[in-house]
Amino acid sequence: MSASITLIGSFTSDYLNRFNAWLGQRGLMGNPRFLTTAGDLISVVQVDLTSHVTDFQFLRADLLSLSDETGIDHICQSTKLDIHTPGVAVFDMDSTLIKAEVMDELAVDAGIGEKISAVTASAMRGEIDFVESFVQRLSLLKGLSRDVMDGVYQRIVHMDGIATLMKVLHHYGWHTAILSGGFTYFADRVQQQYGMSEVHANVLEIQDNQLTGKHLGPIVDGERKKLLLGQIVEAQNVDWPQTIACGDGANDLLMLNQAALGVALHAKPLVRKQAPCPMNNLGLEGILYLLGMTSADIQKISS
Repeated sequence: MSASITLIGSFTSDYLNRFNAWLGQRGLMGNPRFLTTAGDLISVVQVDLTSHVTDFQFLRADLLSLSDETGIDHICQSTKLDIHTPGVAVFDMDSTLIKAEVMDELAVDAGIGEKISAVTASAMRGEIDFVESFVQRLSLLKGLSRDVMDGVYQRIVHMDGIATLMKVLHHYGWHTAILSGGFTYFADRVQQQYGMSEVHANVLEIQDNQLTGKHLGPIVDGERKKLLLGQIVEAQNVDWPQTIACGDGANDLLMLNQAALGVALHAKPLVRKQAPCPMNNLGLEGILYLLGMTSADIQKISS
């Protein structure tokens, strides 16, 4: 299928005319298709390019600058997936499926919230090694009662659009998985609530009802997420053009760039720059528009 650029945000037909002129200056032409209606709060227009793109990396960089300048997402896809054909979709959890970093929330209950959140932020920006920061942060939680974990989960807000996205993907038979640098205690509960097919996350070591400050098994870092995505695709016998990955941090970049559709959701600046499809103006339901669905299509299935 042809390449496309999806515009997501608050804009008018005048802006579409300006964008068409912008494309023309780069030797490109496209046919716009409105995926939303006048009653929707956010406008989404998908422009199917009718001319050949010679350098997607250069075009994406140009579109990212335009996004930063206008506040409108301009998301370039070199190919479009078919929502009607079952595929594999994998998701980071912290700040992607939920609006929190679980390690930071546990640190709040341990009374060291600011100390750990600063390290988390640095790791997600790609400034320090994820595994190193993970081990360092987890060690500071030694002695924290496991009894606080239910309270932490109860106060976590889930990402906008999560229920809609999962309902539609599962309606069309997609295999969904959580690949999280967080913890199984929380990822398992998200899975139970939304019906994801499988979960891969870190296991907390607990002794005498307290966190030991250590983990069990391999750490789910960026390399492992990429490996797991490949294993799931092979196990499900799915073609790579039918794969989605979504995350927000530097430890998600490998899987975002491996999948056919790699969506950086409300991502850190480094990730927005290096991921194929940075999206800021919608929640997880925005992925369905990138798959070419209209708001009417989505409403029909999710209601």
